[in-house]
Amino acid sequence: MTEDSQPIPSTVASTTQIGILLALAGCILFSLKPVLIKIAYQAGGDATSIMALRAFSSLPLYIAMFFYLCRRADNRNKVREHGLKAVVIGILGYYCASYLDIASLAFISAQLERLLIFLFPTFVVLISWALYKQVPTKQVMLSALIGYLGIAFIFIHDFQLLGKSIVKGSLLAMASALVFAFYLVWSKPLISHLGSALFTSIGMGSAGCAILLHLLSSGAHITQWSQELIVIGVLLGIFCTVLPSYLIAAAMARLSPTQLSLTSNIGPAITAIAAVFLLGETFTLWHAIGMTLVVFSVVTMNRRKPQ
Repeated sequence: MTEDSQPIPSTVASTTQIGILLALAGCILFSLKPVLIKIAYQAGGDATSIMALRAFSSLPLYIAMFFYLCRRADNRNKVREHGLKAVVIGILGYYCASYLDIASLAFISAQLERLLIFLFPTFVVLISWALYKQVPTKQVMLSALIGYLGIAFIFIHDFQLLGKSIVKGSLLAMASALVFAFYLVWSKPLISHLGSALFTSIGMGSAGCAILLHLLSSGAHITQWSQELIVIGVLLGIFCTVLPSYLIAAAMARLSPTQLSLTSNIGPAITAIAAVFLLGETFTLWHAIGMTLVVFSVVTMNRRKPQ
């Protein structure tokens, strides 16, 4: 081995390790989001007000970062070439998917919501099959079925406690996961062109603007928002939106989709622990079985590649 070739493996390993740490940190913060949203509902919020408060606290940071990055001429050229696509994809992933996700938490537990969102890899498989003719293997399809079996355990338990509202909430969460899967499929090429920080600034900034337009058209009365709701909304915007969005985007630039997905496996456990201690949600044998099956499903699915 020559002296010139020796640093290469070390550099690759270092990049991967940094990517994993970034992904884990982003995953932890994202996993606390449904718990804080449930607390915001308890403080008198609704889907529109919670989403708007996140935008109020996060949008200025994204705009500031965007202009900071655009000081460089090469970044301005990238924006001219790829900026419009980043705007559309950002609104899709961070406005449409977020609204569906927040709305679902008015009807279902934080634990069920996190596991439903966590199944987005199954939608990625279906999208790749439908759009790019990447036919999934039987093992991948079996992994997907195992994941939905895990969801069924928790769904049946919660349905007995909360009734038909679980159906509506679950459909909203699954719709959010589907939209987010499209976002993941389409965002990866753009991140390679724009860079993670610039893509995130454009995408999240555009989504924030869309959210504020949504607020204006809803006729909501901002003066009626409680101080507790505002504080929770600010926390959601900074710690569960801005920071994890940059962390995950930076991780995406350093990791393969499989590596990134595998680091997210701790998400449901973090949400479950926080939901039990902060919300008083129950964690039964049904939840343990369901979570185990869903995590096993995602892990095995990401170890298999489409044909």
